[in-house]
Amino acid sequence: MRFVVSPDGTSIYGTNHMKYTRRGFLEATGAIVTAAGVGCSRRPQTANRVSGATGVELSVENAALPDYSHDLEQYLVRLARDARVRRKQAIDAISTRQGLLERQRTVTEQIWKMLGGPLERTPLNPRVTGVVERRGYRIEKLTFESRPRVYVTANLYVPATTGRHPAILGPLGHSANGKAWPSYQKLFSNLARKGYAVLAYDPFGQGERIEYPGTRAGQSAIGGGGTSEHEYAGRRLILLGANFSLFRVWDGIRGIDFLLTRADVDPERIGCCGQSGGGTLTQFLAALDSRIRVAVVSEGNTENLAHAEVEPPGSADDAEQNIVPALSHGMDRADLLYAFAPKPLLVMLTLHDAGHTYSPEYVASSLDLFQEYKRAYSLMAADDRVSLQVTTEQHGYVYELRRATYAWFNRWFEMTGAGDEEPSQAVEPDETLFVTPTGFVTTSFGGETALSLTRQMAAAVRLPPPAGADDMRQRIRSVLGMGTSPGEAPASRVLATIRKPGYRAEQFEFTSDREIRIPGWLLTPDTAGSSTPTVLYLGEPAAWSSVAEDGFAERLCTTGGCRVATIDVRGRGDCAIAYPQRGRFYFPNRITDEAYLTWFTLILGQPLLGGQVHDTLRALAYLRSRPGVSGALSLVGDGPHGVIALYAAALDERVRGVALRHTVTDYRSLAVAERYTQPFGIYAYGLLREFDLPEVAGAVGPRPILLLDPSTPLGEPAGAAARDLYRGVPNASVQTTGDEDPVLILAAWTAGRGSG
Repeated sequence: MRFVVSPDGTSIYGTNHMKYTRRGFLEATGAIVTAAGVGCSRRPQTANRVSGATGVELSVENAALPDYSHDLEQYLVRLARDARVRRKQAIDAISTRQGLLERQRTVTEQIWKMLGGPLERTPLNPRVTGVVERRGYRIEKLTFESRPRVYVTANLYVPATTGRHPAILGPLGHSANGKAWPSYQKLFSNLARKGYAVLAYDPFGQGERIEYPGTRAGQSAIGGGGTSEHEYAGRRLILLGANFSLFRVWDGIRGIDFLLTRADVDPERIGCCGQSGGGTLTQFLAALDSRIRVAVVSEGNTENLAHAEVEPPGSADDAEQNIVPALSHGMDRADLLYAFAPKPLLVMLTLHDAGHTYSPEYVASSLDLFQEYKRAYSLMAADDRVSLQVTTEQHGYVYELRRATYAWFNRWFEMTGAGDEEPSQAVEPDETLFVTPTGFVTTSFGGETALSLTRQMAAAVRLPPPAGADDMRQRIRSVLGMGTSPGEAPASRVLATIRKPGYRAEQFEFTSDREIRIPGWLLTPDTAGSSTPTVLYLGEPAAWSSVAEDGFAERLCTTGGCRVATIDVRGRGDCAIAYPQRGRFYFPNRITDEAYLTWFTLILGQPLLGGQVHDTLRALAYLRSRPGVSGALSLVGDGPHGVIALYAAALDERVRGVALRHTVTDYRSLAVAERYTQPFGIYAYGLLREFDLPEVAGAVGPRPILLLDPSTPLGEPAGAAARDLYRGVPNASVQTTGDEDPVLILAAWTAGRGSG
């Protein structure tokens, strides 16, 4: 079959005129190549034959090295597809009202469990700090405490008319200035003119609740937009088995609690509407707070992670928009609004968001989800209570979507005569709406922050008592989503052999998982014998850099006298995931930032970290199958790769020992650090409820562990703190290089002559 790319580059056609998506093309060509008996190569056969340079023996075909950039993608697509099928089967099997209600109860219970809540209701202690009088309404500037000393800054828009009013909770999107964003002001003030009380409140990390104040109001010292502090806080919570949505949802629930304390609010007419991230939070609140009677989701993240044409990292987003580990429980984002039926629901999209604000499949996935909602509402005999409306403008709570919001609330709250028109108006300056004197809660009131709340959670966690190395290995596999590794050596091949001064370099690959091949290099000194120590080195640079002249791996071989193997674990080096052909405005930053891929795997319940540890275990099995490799194998890991190496050593009892260089000392310090720079790729959901790195190190014993220049969460030298932390781990030693050559230190340690 011959393939032709369409003129716009978005589709691929076979000579049988079948249209292929990028996914279908890769699968079709992969099937053809496999059937032809050429392994996983994705290049067509050609007659190209090249000769190696002096000292180079080539075993590659077609004058090309393999392309590994689609392996992880195809692996994750398979996992996502399987998860999608399982969920779809469960949804499609629901054919009665009772079945739907049971699914909704399950969703609510499981979402709360994954988020880490619900939390305890405590006194709200509301306080009004000022009032802004405007024609037809007033704005009460106030705070309430969603939890003790968690001050939520809010503006309550109150109609000038007397009596009880329907009330709207307004969770906000990712505006840096929070509730003062112009389109939000227009929405809330016009709702108030139409007779609605509206509570607009700043989320954690936005508006007056920025936790790391910058040089001016609305600015965070962490940088980025309205999501930067959410992400910063959300990663910490993952380690504790919680989601940042817990903090966000609880603020919203307590906001409704506050509204219900007001004599001018009708408790039977509570609505909720939000835009973008506020629309996503509206979905959470719709599922978790039954007091919401009508909901409007405007341009929220209404696409499943596991949708039909997913291209990893797909729709994985910042912390509060993800549900970890939802797909391992058979759930996805669609379940949030599925749980809202049969109450009136309006979903609004802009077609422009596909491939811009959200993934290229955003609109298609949202339409699929809407069909699920329609079927659910039909089972409840409420077909007229769910609606989808679209625009084509850029992302924002724009005029036509605000009008649709007015009309929807008017219809279901029976606000006859309120109308959906919106008169032109000036928006208030940010300062006019400030609840605090300084524009920051932290400098005006103090109180708790996302960090202090996380520290409280961490302090309450008690690790299970140790029950031996086998128990620890079981816990590691469970937390990292790992099955039992195969015992036999993986399929492998040598691609090239290069003679270098003093050593021989072999470029190899082996199959780690069904779709995943791992490339690497094996450097063998010319003087190697039966007693030559062998090291599997997991370094920060890509594996191909191991043969760079005077590089760390080469020096460990030539100066240190070690046989050295290096690999690229999945997601790193040559195994980094490829750029999708679509979504050129959406994917660039998401491919280079491993955090999005990490979120994707965490939602699947298959952490990227677990896959990387699996790759390392398979590399050990490959090396042991090599006829020239004898004796015990040691592991050396740099930076975050040191964490991978430590887990692999704990799981493989035949590893002689493991050395970690410039690796963070522990996870607990990450969970409670005010600032940190360690990559998200080493995180796993609920890890700190099962173990920390010192406990993993203990499970490696009595085999030696060397912590060489261990680091803090900020990547700075940990020094004496590391020694204190590992004092109770007898097989672990902490060493700083000082003026010594780390290569010589590691070579001596590997040969059994150094620390430990």
